[in-house]
Amino acid sequence: MNDYGPAPPVVFYDQSASGGSGDAGSEKFDDMHLPRKPVGFSAYPLADRVPDSPIEYPTTRPQRTRWRGASEQTVLIVLTLIAAFTKLYRIGRRNNVSWDEAHFGKFGAYYLNRTFYMDVHPPLAKMLVGLSELMAGHNGTFTFKGGHTYPDYVNYRFMRIFNALFGVALTPMAFLTFRQLRIPVQFAAMAALFVTFDNAICVMSRFILLDAPLLAFTALSLTMLACFHRQRAYPFSPLWWRYLLLTGVALGLVLSSKWVGLFAIALVGFYTVVELYEMFCNVHMPVRTYAKHWGARIVALIVLPLFIYALTFKMHFAILSRYHNSANFMPVGFQVRLRGNPLARQPYDIQTGSYVRLQSNDPGAGYLHSHDHKYPTGSQRQQITGYGYADQNNFWGIDRRMAAGTFKVLDDVDLTAAPIAGAIQNGDLVSLRHNSTSTYLYADAKFLAPMSGKYAEVSAVSADSDDSKSRGAMWIVEIVSPEKRMNDGRIHPLGTPVRLRNLANSCMLMSTGERLDKDWGWGQSEMACEVASNPGSKHTWTIERHVNRDLKSVNMGQHMSSSFLRDFAVLNKHMWLTNNALIPDHDKHNVLESDPVSWPFMIYPMRMVGWDDKGIKYLEIGNPLLWWGSATVCLLFPLQILYWLICWQRGGLTRWRAGEFREYIDGAMMLWGGWALHYLPFFLMGRVTYLHHYLPALFFGILFLVYQIYYVSIWYLKDRGVRRVLYTSTAVVAFVFWWFSPLTYGWDKPIRELKGMQWAPSWPVYEDRFEL
Repeated sequence: MNDYGPAPPVVFYDQSASGGSGDAGSEKFDDMHLPRKPVGFSAYPLADRVPDSPIEYPTTRPQRTRWRGASEQTVLIVLTLIAAFTKLYRIGRRNNVSWDEAHFGKFGAYYLNRTFYMDVHPPLAKMLVGLSELMAGHNGTFTFKGGHTYPDYVNYRFMRIFNALFGVALTPMAFLTFRQLRIPVQFAAMAALFVTFDNAICVMSRFILLDAPLLAFTALSLTMLACFHRQRAYPFSPLWWRYLLLTGVALGLVLSSKWVGLFAIALVGFYTVVELYEMFCNVHMPVRTYAKHWGARIVALIVLPLFIYALTFKMHFAILSRYHNSANFMPVGFQVRLRGNPLARQPYDIQTGSYVRLQSNDPGAGYLHSHDHKYPTGSQRQQITGYGYADQNNFWGIDRRMAAGTFKVLDDVDLTAAPIAGAIQNGDLVSLRHNSTSTYLYADAKFLAPMSGKYAEVSAVSADSDDSKSRGAMWIVEIVSPEKRMNDGRIHPLGTPVRLRNLANSCMLMSTGERLDKDWGWGQSEMACEVASNPGSKHTWTIERHVNRDLKSVNMGQHMSSSFLRDFAVLNKHMWLTNNALIPDHDKHNVLESDPVSWPFMIYPMRMVGWDDKGIKYLEIGNPLLWWGSATVCLLFPLQILYWLICWQRGGLTRWRAGEFREYIDGAMMLWGGWALHYLPFFLMGRVTYLHHYLPALFFGILFLVYQIYYVSIWYLKDRGVRRVLYTSTAVVAFVFWWFSPLTYGWDKPIRELKGMQWAPSWPVYEDRFEL
C-alpha cells in the first residue's frame, strides 16, 4: 500500500473514449473489450501550466485545437507546402541519369514498351515509375544508361517530381500519425518538420527511385494503424472498419513495392496479437464477439494485403507481353504467350537426331550445361553443371537407343547398336551427346558430387571412350505430368516434363541446389544423380528448346496452358533466390555498400554520383542531429523500460495518472517497434546492404525522437521550458538541414570550396579513403 492506493498491476489499461463516434448499438469498449481500469494508478507529476498555454496536453477526449489563431488544417497545409518546396527545389538541375535511375527508369520504360524483365523487387513501385514516364510522354525507347544525358524527348523533371510527391506525403502523414496518438498540434508539427528536414530522405525522394514510394506506403501503414488504434473504443463501427481495411490496403501497397514491407506487416501483426491477447484475457467478452474480432483482422490484415500483392503481379503479367531472355526461368506455358518468343514455334515431336535444351524445373538451377573444364576432384572428368542463361553449351543431341518395352533386364540392352529412328516415347532408352564437345552425359556412383558430397557424380565422357558405350551413359526417359493436349506418350518440347533415370545406377539426374566453387566451377549449379524414392522438381526437366531441321515447326502456344498462381509462385521464388545471391564480397571494399551496424550513427554516407570538380555532386547524408538523436533514444528505450520495471517492482512507479502510462506505451511501442522491426532484421541478412535500406527505420526513429522529447518535456518541464524545447529543437534541426543542403540539392564547384561538412572522419565529403 501507498498514498495512492494498492500497488498497480503490471499491465495498465486506458479505457477513456478514444475519439470518433460509433454506432448507437455498438458495445462500449470499457464494458466489454478490456478489463477494468486498475485502481490507485497515477502518473509522473506534471509541471504547473498556465491556463491559456498554447501547448495542448493529453486529455480524455480529443479537442479541436488552435495554434496562435491557425486552424489545424491550415497548419497541415503549411507543413505540406514546406515539404513540397524542400523536395522539388531545383529537382531537374542534374540532367544526367543518376544513381539507380539507371535501373528503375529502365524498368519503368519496360512497362511502356511492354517488355518482360526480371527484378528482385515486387512490381508496384516500378509500375508507378512507368506511370510517371507515361504521363511525361516518354515512348519507352530511352534505355536510362548510367551517366548519360537525358534527351530532349524525355521529360525527366516530371518523372522526378512525380516520385518526389511520395516524399512530400511523408510530412502530412507524420503530422496525422501524431495527432492520432494524442500528441498536440505543436509537437505533431515538430515531428512533421523533423521528417521534412532530413537530408537523406529529401535527396532520395528527388530521383527516379523506389525509396520514396516505399517510405510513403510505410508511413501510410503507420498512419492507418494509428487511426485504427484511435477507434478501438468503437469496435465494428463504420470508422473502425474503415481504418482497419485501410490499414490492410496500406500493407498490401508497401509489400507490393519492396519486400521490406514485411516489416510493416510484422509491426501491425505484433499490435494485433497484443490486442487479441488482451481481449482473450477479458472473461466478460462473449466468444462470438471475440471470433468476430479474429475474422475481421484475418480478412483485413492478411487476405486483403495478399490480394493486393497478387493483383500487382497480375497487372505486371498483363502489361509485359513481349519476350525478353530474362523470362527464360518462367514456366514454359508463360513464356510461349510472350510475343516474339523463339520458343513459340519449334518442331513438335522429338526424334533421334534432334538437339534439345533441358531446363531444370528447380527454380534457379538453370539449363543442363557442360564445358571443356574438369572437376578438380572425384573422377576429374568434364564438368556437368547448371547454367542460368541461354548458351550453345546447353544443347544436347538425343539418340533413341531402345524402344520402351523391348528391354526388361540389363542383359537385354545392346550398348553397341546404332540409334534407332523415330519419335522418342515414354520409357525409351536414350543417350545425350553434348553438342559443343562431342561428349556423353555419364553417371558414376563410384564418385560423389563435389559440393554436396552425397549423390553420384555426373560428368561428360568422350565419344571415343568405352564409357560412352556403357550403361552409365544410357538414360531411361520418364514423362511426368504432361500437358493435357500433349498426353500422347511421346515427348515434346515445353509440355512434357521428364525425368532421366540412369540405366546403370537407377539414379535420377538432378539439381542438388548447391553452387560449384567460383574458382573452378564459376558458381554454376551442381548437378548429380540420386536414387530418389520421392522425386520432385529437382529431378524433373523440361525440354525448353528443340532444334531439328528435318521437322516442321508448329505454334506451341496451341498445345500449352498456363496458370497465374504457378507463374506467380515461380517468379516470387526466383526473386527470392536472386535476392539472396546478392552477397557482398568481403575481400574488397565497395564504396557504395555499408553494414547495418554503421547506419544509425551515419558512419558512412554514400556518394550518389561522380565526385569530379565540375560535375554536380550529391551525397546521401542525413541530418546528423536527427540520425544521432533518433539512434540514441531508440537504443536507450529498452534500458528505460528495464529501469521502469525495476522501479515498479520496488514500488517506485505509483504516481502516474490513470491511463497515462498506457497511452504513452501504446504510442511508444508503435514507433520504437517500427524502428526495431525495420532495422534489426538486416543483421540476419546475408545480402549486400546500402545506407538507404535504413530509411524506413529512420522514419520511425525520427518520430520516436519527437515522441520522447514531447513526453520528457511535459513530465519534467513547465510550459515555458516545453515551448523552448519545441522551438529551439525545430530551429536547430532546420538550420542543420540548410547547412548540408548543398550536398542535397547538388554542388557543382570543387568540393574543397564547401567548408564545414566533415563532421566525422569517415564521411566521404572531401575524400574517400576506400576509393581506388
